[in-house]
Amino acid sequence: MPDSDCLFPVRFTGRLRPAQVDAVTIAQAQLAKGKRRVHIVAPPGSGKTVLGLYLWSECVKQPAVVLSPNSAIQAQWASRTSLFQVSPEVSDGVSTDPKSPGLLTSLTYQSVTLPERGGTDLDAAAVGLWQETLIAKGQAENPDEAAVWIGDLRRHNADYYEERLSAYRKMVRDRVAIRGKSLQTLHASSLEALHRLRDRGVGLVILDECHHLMGHWGRVLADARELLEQPIVIGLTATPPDRDGKAPEDVERYDEFFGPIDYEVPVPAVVKDGFLAPYQDLAYFVRPTSEELQYLATVDGEFREVVRLLCGEFGQESDGGVDFSQHVCSEPLPVWLERVLKTLELPTGRMKDWTTFERRDPELARIGPLFLMSRGVRLPPNVPPPDTTSIDPQAEELDLLVPVLDRYLRHRLRRSEDPADHVLADQAIAKLRLLGIQITETGPRACASPVGRVMAYSTAKTRALLPILEAEMEALGDTIRAVVIADYEKTSAVAPEVGHLLDEEAGGAVAAFRGLLADARADGLDPVLVTGSTVLVDDDLAERFMGEAKSWLAEHGCATDLAYQEEAGFHVLTGSGEQWCPRVYVAMITDLFQRGVTRCLVGTRGLLGEGWDANKVNVLVNLASVTTSMSVNQLRGRSIRLDPDVPEKLADNWDVVCIAPEFAKGLDDYRRFIDRHKTIYGLADDGAIEKGVGHVHAAFTELKPEGLEGSLHVLNDDMLGRAGRRAEYRALWRIGEPYHPDPIHTLEIHGVGEEAGGGFPPFKQSKQAWTGASLSLAVGHAVLGALVEARLLKKQYHLQVGDRAGGYVRLFLERAAPEDGALFTEAVRETLGPLDRPRYVIPRYADEVSDTWVSSLLPELFARYFRRRDRRMAMLHAVPSVLSKKKESADVFAQHWNRHVSPGEALYAHRGPGQEMLENARRSRQVPVSVVREKEVFL
Repeated sequence: MPDSDCLFPVRFTGRLRPAQVDAVTIAQAQLAKGKRRVHIVAPPGSGKTVLGLYLWSECVKQPAVVLSPNSAIQAQWASRTSLFQVSPEVSDGVSTDPKSPGLLTSLTYQSVTLPERGGTDLDAAAVGLWQETLIAKGQAENPDEAAVWIGDLRRHNADYYEERLSAYRKMVRDRVAIRGKSLQTLHASSLEALHRLRDRGVGLVILDECHHLMGHWGRVLADARELLEQPIVIGLTATPPDRDGKAPEDVERYDEFFGPIDYEVPVPAVVKDGFLAPYQDLAYFVRPTSEELQYLATVDGEFREVVRLLCGEFGQESDGGVDFSQHVCSEPLPVWLERVLKTLELPTGRMKDWTTFERRDPELARIGPLFLMSRGVRLPPNVPPPDTTSIDPQAEELDLLVPVLDRYLRHRLRRSEDPADHVLADQAIAKLRLLGIQITETGPRACASPVGRVMAYSTAKTRALLPILEAEMEALGDTIRAVVIADYEKTSAVAPEVGHLLDEEAGGAVAAFRGLLADARADGLDPVLVTGSTVLVDDDLAERFMGEAKSWLAEHGCATDLAYQEEAGFHVLTGSGEQWCPRVYVAMITDLFQRGVTRCLVGTRGLLGEGWDANKVNVLVNLASVTTSMSVNQLRGRSIRLDPDVPEKLADNWDVVCIAPEFAKGLDDYRRFIDRHKTIYGLADDGAIEKGVGHVHAAFTELKPEGLEGSLHVLNDDMLGRAGRRAEYRALWRIGEPYHPDPIHTLEIHGVGEEAGGGFPPFKQSKQAWTGASLSLAVGHAVLGALVEARLLKKQYHLQVGDRAGGYVRLFLERAAPEDGALFTEAVRETLGPLDRPRYVIPRYADEVSDTWVSSLLPELFARYFRRRDRRMAMLHAVPSVLSKKKESADVFAQHWNRHVSPGEALYAHRGPGQEMLENARRSRQVPVSVVREKEVFL
């Protein structure tokens, strides 16, 4: 790293934000150690561009190149240099021209990674690979036959020949690049640009939105390091890349190139510092339409019939009208499974004992016994009772069926000598495929599911736009700026199985646009649809829009002729001229949206995602099915920009979720909703900034929505009501107030209030009955005191407890070290949660208060002194495992338990009185069933 005191002709004249200061501190420390890679994750709007320029001018102090994924971001980097003072002696300060690098050069990735499109050597290699492929697939016997086939195609179908040759060129380039020779594949212009940067003495490369570097761009830049003489590299991104489906070599190269994330700017911190707009995440739930429900019921029923058939439960016409009489399996599933578990027979041979069997196929060993028990089949003597604690109590039936069905289909029916078994296997596999499960040679895999498609693109989701936008219009009036995001303009090819339910517009932007126009109130928003190929304008707005559009084009020097094609309820806008392209019309429509010409845009995530900026957006409705953190963060980043005209802005981010929990895969869309929020922090109803879906509502769990089936209207009304309580929820963010800079571990407990049962603490002076919060606090104090006395925590922390909506309680240590917070939350979770083979247990007693004949005669002021108190055992709890390793530490816990919660002795639970007490408690249901979850929150 250059000497920080050396003269550099660029100085920062602004002021860094707190999060930027933290990032700079980390980066400087890394550079001071001689590290030449810095990897920073920062959300959209957090000042990522200024941060990168500051590191260039104040830390690295060398000529730099910034590479960005598109020209809009490229221009942003150049324009933000206005915050920096450049010495008058510098004649080539900032450049966006690859032919003329400056002290800071801002380019697109494409400008330095453009591949060679053809050439003798590349084409020869591509044809050679094409020949190899034809031979491997049996389309040709040898290279000569393949050459004849390709030559004939070239003569008779030149377009298709060129299309396939282009694909094979790319494969050749990828192969070469993956081997570390990507510079050999570059176009001459890109190589020349890289050489000019080296000659300019570039010592710093800033890679913006570096999550894009998991493919060709990343391969080229990794190889270009040596050409550029090993410059310092700073990777900036709003979100780490998605790794699914990426080549292992590309993933490894990315990780080696950037290393671990050095600093991540948390969104809540930037909001609390006042540099991003606060937001609330909301969800609106719908049921599929009646036609869609009928389809789901049919698929579900037919699948269950096949399962019953495989189990040998009937051999005649089924309830669904399907004749199975000719397809009776030679060995029903339960019989086969019982034999396998008894003999420990796997396709590779017989295992010597259960431990070996369990090691070779742990999933079948875990699920198989449970399946037999569910069918009333007694387990073979050599099979130990299943560990039910390892099974999520909220797992769906299909999750437990699939491992068993998979083994039966692959290991038994497919290998059977009976052709009828093959028919059954094919039938079951086809039904599983409808549910998104593909049985392959090596096991089950997720696949595209017609059922999942129905849930994702249900017509009911489009209809949900109307109540959502109506509530938002009521709250915001004319200031509403709503954006509706769909996956596509129209959906891709519809599977034949659901062609009668979903047309080509189902779930797409066009369907959403049509739905808005069909409603009188939503139509008042004058919606406009914009995609990569289409602009549709509400017919009420058409005349004004055309005038505004022509003025905008003239003002920006765009020579374009506009015209309308009229359709029912809207106009299709077309433009002629070379300058009419998505880049121009998206910028134009965005500006008109900002000014309120239209107050609702409908578009696709590809067009209104990364790089799109409209700070007036205050309502975002997500109809897209994406779940990856990269795509989700890009979508959400659109609504949380500060609006200087509305300092009190709070953005509403809506998800529309379709559920049918009674059917297999009926929670597919809900699972996508869960996945979207897994890594997202949001505002909870008690003011905590919580990670995960629980911040939308405390009732949402990681698998199923607790009690959601019967509460749709209540939940939806609650969510719609929040749209009108913006000031209240903005205040909960406590913007500008001090906050803990790191997320802390908390517990969220549900059901402990019911377990308290209205009893009183078993102490003489207790006057208030237990509540969920008071009991949780008492248990927390017992755990905290024991951990401190046992010297397992660094110090005595302050304990906080709070109530959330729906009977949930939040409990946490205030300002605890991360490791202490994690240890405490795990210990409380074990104590208040369901018993899981505890080593020590301890009883909790409670006092029941009842009237005597004296108290019944006295006024309340005096009656309470004469009521009768009877003590009973209320619940048996586990001593935390960290305090159960020795009798002495369990006794320490018991002392604190006696002080804060109840009299009682810690008893060893694996034999003697403790084991007997545990068995009695289980029989009498005096064991905890509270749902206890660990959460990460900002406070």
